[in-house]
Amino acid sequence: MKAVYIFGAGASAAEGAPVVRNFFRMAYRYFKEEQYDAGLEIVWEFLEHFYGKRSVISSGSDLDRYPGIDEIFNIVDWYLLHNQAFSARFPQKRLDDLKTALVKLISMTLDRSLPPDNSIHRSFVLRALQESREVPTFISLNYDIVLDRAIRAAGCRPEYGFYGSHRDHLGQAGQVPLYKLHGSLNWSFCPLCGEIAEHNEKVAHLLFSENSPIVCMNCGGANPQAVIIAPTLYKSYKISRLQNVWDSACAAISQCDRLVVIGYSLDPADTSIIATLKRALNAPDKNREIVVINPSRRTCGRYRQIFGNGCKIKCRPFTGELF
Repeated sequence: MKAVYIFGAGASAAEGAPVVRNFFRMAYRYFKEEQYDAGLEIVWEFLEHFYGKRSVISSGSDLDRYPGIDEIFNIVDWYLLHNQAFSARFPQKRLDDLKTALVKLISMTLDRSLPPDNSIHRSFVLRALQESREVPTFISLNYDIVLDRAIRAAGCRPEYGFYGSHRDHLGQAGQVPLYKLHGSLNWSFCPLCGEIAEHNEKVAHLLFSENSPIVCMNCGGANPQAVIIAPTLYKSYKISRLQNVWDSACAAISQCDRLVVIGYSLDPADTSIIATLKRALNAPDKNREIVVINPSRRTCGRYRQIFGNGCKIKCRPFTGELF
C-alpha cells in the first residue's frame, strides 16, 4: 500500500512549536523580554501602531488580542502589491523591511522553540517505515526540521525532491521522500545560480545576519537567502526547484492508496494546497483511504466539506500513534 502523510502546524505543536494563535506571544517572550533583538524591533513597532494611536505592549499576553501572524502578513502584502503605504510611519520601504523582519521572526522563533529530541515524530516515522512494505512519502507544510531529523534518526536520508520525479525518488535506496512545500529552515537559495542547498541543521536564522557565514554550496556565491514561503494569501512560488517539489508531492498523492493528514487546519485561505490536493486525488480518480487527525471539531467539519463523508475523521491531537 502506498501511503502519504501530510503534516501541518498542529503536528509540530505537539513537540512545542507555536501555532498561529500564540505565535506573537511566544516570539515576544523570546526576542523582546528574554533576548532582545534590534532587528525585530520594527515588528513590535508596527503592532504598537496597528490600531492607529500607539498601544503600549508590555508583555506577550498583550498580543493575544491582535490578528495572527498570517493575517498580519496578508495585510502587509496587500499594501505592497497595491503600491500603497500603511501609514505615514510605515511607507512602502518600511513595509518591505517589516516583511523581511516577520520572516526572520518565524525562523528565529521556530529555531528557539523546538527541542532537539522530537520523540513524537521519531516514533511515528520509525513505525511508518517499519510497518510499510513500500516506502511512505512525507509532505510537510511546516518550516521546521522535525520530520527531517526523525527520518535521519531512522537511518535514512530525506529526499527533498529538488530534481527528478516522485518515481525516481522512491527508487533511491536509503532515502525517504520528504516534500516541504513552504520551504525549510535547513534550506538556502542562491539567487545567482538558482539552486537550493540542503543543510543538516537549521541555517535560515543565520541568513538574515549581515555577515552570514553561509555561502552557496553549488557556485560559492555569497548572500544566499532563506527558503520560507510566507504564510500569506499572496504566496509566491517563483523558485524553480520548489516547483519540482510541488510536482513531486502532487504525484505522490495521486499515486497513493492511503492519505493521512495530521494537524493541518485546511484553512480556506490555503487555496493552493486545497486545489493541489483535489487535483491530485482526482487524477486518477480511484478509491483511497483518507484519514484526518485533528483535535478541532470545526476543522474536522471542514474536511467533510472538501473531501466528503468518505474520509475517516479522528478528532484528537497528534500523539505519534500510527493510524
